[in-house]
Amino acid sequence: MTSQSNSSPPTDLDNALTHYTNVYRAKNPKSFEVIQSASNSIPSGTSRGVLIHAPHPLVFRGGDGCYLTSLDGDEYLDLSPNTPQEWFTLGGVNSKESELAQILVSRFPSIDAIRFCNSGTEANMFSLGVAVAYTGRSKILVFKNGYHGGTLTFGANTALNLSHEFIIANYNDIPDTKAKLTSDIGAILVEPMQAAGGMIPADIAFLQFLRDEATRLQAVLIFDEVVTSRLSYGGLQERYSIIPDMTTLGKHFGGGFSFGAFGGKREIMRSFEPGKKQSLFHTGTWNNNVFSMTAGVVAAKLMSREELERANDLGDHLREGLRRIFEDKRRDLQVIVSGIGSAVGVKFLGENGEIIRDLYYFYLLNDGVYMAHRGSFAVNLVHRREHVDVVLALTKKFCGDILAL
Repeated sequence: MTSQSNSSPPTDLDNALTHYTNVYRAKNPKSFEVIQSASNSIPSGTSRGVLIHAPHPLVFRGGDGCYLTSLDGDEYLDLSPNTPQEWFTLGGVNSKESELAQILVSRFPSIDAIRFCNSGTEANMFSLGVAVAYTGRSKILVFKNGYHGGTLTFGANTALNLSHEFIIANYNDIPDTKAKLTSDIGAILVEPMQAAGGMIPADIAFLQFLRDEATRLQAVLIFDEVVTSRLSYGGLQERYSIIPDMTTLGKHFGGGFSFGAFGGKREIMRSFEPGKKQSLFHTGTWNNNVFSMTAGVVAAKLMSREELERANDLGDHLREGLRRIFEDKRRDLQVIVSGIGSAVGVKFLGENGEIIRDLYYFYLLNDGVYMAHRGSFAVNLVHRREHVDVVLALTKKFCGDILAL
């Protein structure tokens, strides 16, 4: 248990709060240092708004049973609903949150400050909320077949979508998009490569057009890099040198745990700073949980520039190999092999396209290769050339056994 202060508390009520605040400060210099450092990357120093208080939140380094240990070494009986040990979550402020934030801020050109959440879906939801609040405009431009999570999908069925005022344009279509851009649009949300939509890369000219138009309209340009952040060390924004106003992240940066993040220009992210007029309140029990933050730091370090480039090279080898193998195999079939780097898409067009897609999926599965049923492969950090060559050999065999029928 934490020890009581040896000094006597003041009898003057007006000075009591100052006294105990000063005691708190003196006992927790490491917590103060972590929060101060984190504030450079995370507005308010933590992604859980409910934990913020003056002079600064308490930062924990661990827990055992119903006790928590602060960064400064004091033990506390934990009765807070914000850090319930008995419910299996360490959701208090922890130093790994700051460390992961600083890694990601240094990595992505558009991110001056960042906040954490629990998924790519949440990241996109929050980014749109920030953009609408920042611009004071309600209209949001999105793109046909875009996928930004379970509540932000723009394919055939949009029944579960959030009730924003969406304007839907055709992806990679500058004339159609230009016709739908108006001065009351507050945000433009786009994937630099439509992943669930078929691994379709955005044309660089299209992304540059969106950047220029967002600047002209003073709208917030948001790149959904939940998937594409694995295709270059700083995402496709770094690869193309086209910098959005905000970026959303997820998936792999959680190291296998639930994870999401959204960040952007400091002037936009200042909306979360406490004490500001109309400050945005953002919190969530798992936003900064110690498991995701710790695993995220490890994952980000494993996803080095060299390792991502190696995975991309393998993806390029797979993509080019599939194109050669599938070329002109049937008159009634067109196979489109798409994607960038380690993300590879395969689409079967024609009268029997869906049947052949299913056959390909089950054929590979029967020989021990698991791909996405919708027609995509993802090369990861542990794959080697021999693994990719297994896929190519089986695909060649598939063409002889099945496409020859």
